[in-house]
Amino acid sequence: MKNYRITVLGGDMRNAKLSELFSQDGHCVHTYALEVSGNISQRCSELDEAFAISDIIVGPIPFFTGNGLYLNAPLHSEKIEIAKIAETARKYNEKLLIGGNIPYALKNEILMFEDLLSRDDLAILNSVPTAEGALQIAMEELPYTIRGSKVLVCGMGRVGSTLARLLKSVGAHVTVAARKSRDFAVCEAENIDYCNYKELPNILADTKLIYNTVPSKIFDYELLDAVKPDSLIIDLASMPGGVDFEYAASRHIRTIHALSLPGKVAPVGAALIIQKVVYNILNEKNF
Repeated sequence: MKNYRITVLGGDMRNAKLSELFSQDGHCVHTYALEVSGNISQRCSELDEAFAISDIIVGPIPFFTGNGLYLNAPLHSEKIEIAKIAETARKYNEKLLIGGNIPYALKNEILMFEDLLSRDDLAILNSVPTAEGALQIAMEELPYTIRGSKVLVCGMGRVGSTLARLLKSVGAHVTVAARKSRDFAVCEAENIDYCNYKELPNILADTKLIYNTVPSKIFDYELLDAVKPDSLIIDLASMPGGVDFEYAASRHIRTIHALSLPGKVAPVGAALIIQKVVYNILNEKNF
C-alpha cells in the first residue's frame, strides 16, 4: 500500500482510534478538532493547515451536528462552522474528502468526495456493532432477560436483519415488521416471524421491547397509542428518528434514540471498519 498524507478531521473516539490505525500503517497522519491523549499524530492548530498538509481528509460520522451548522467534533472544545470548512475546502478542492453524510455545502466546493453512509460495505460491516450495542442497551435497561421475551424489530435493512438474527440467537421471540416480499422471504428462510405494518397494533399489544431501524416516522401518535406504557422503544434510525418522542413521553413510554452506537460501544472495532472502507475507496479510485 502507498503511504498517504491523511488528516482526520473531528469526530468521536472512532476517529481517534482511526488516526492511530493510520499511523500504525505508516501514513503521515495529522488531526484537527480531535483532542485526545497520547502522541498519536501531529495536531493541526488551524483548519487551513489541516487541509493544506494532506491529500486525504477523513471527517466524522455523521459529519455535522446542530442542524447542519457545525462539525461533529465532541472531543474538541470549540464549535467549528460547516461554512468555515466549506470556505477552506474551496481553496483546496483537489483533495479527497471522506465522511458520513457530507453536507451539500462541502460537496459543492470539492472535486472528490465519498460519503461513507452511502456505501454498502460500511453499512454491512457496521450493522454488527450496531446490533450488539442495541442488545446491550436492552440488557441494561430491562428488568428481565432477553431470552424468552417478545421483541419487535421494525425494518429489515442491514441493521434490522442483523439485529433480528442476533436477538433470535439469544432466545428472544422475534417478529420483524417489513413491507417487501423479499424481506418476508428472508424472514421465512431464517425462521423469523414477520408482519406488515398494518398488523403492528396487534403485535404491539403483546410486546414490551421494540426496535425501530426505519428512518421515517413509523411510531406516530396512532401507533404509539397501541404501545404499552411499560414498553421500551429503542430507535436506531438516524436523525430525526422514527418515533414521535414528545408524544411517547406524554404517554410515559420509555424511548432511547441510540445514535452512533458503533462509536459508543466498540470504538476500536468501528475504527477498523472505517479504515477498511477508506482503503476500499482509495483502491477503487486508484488514488
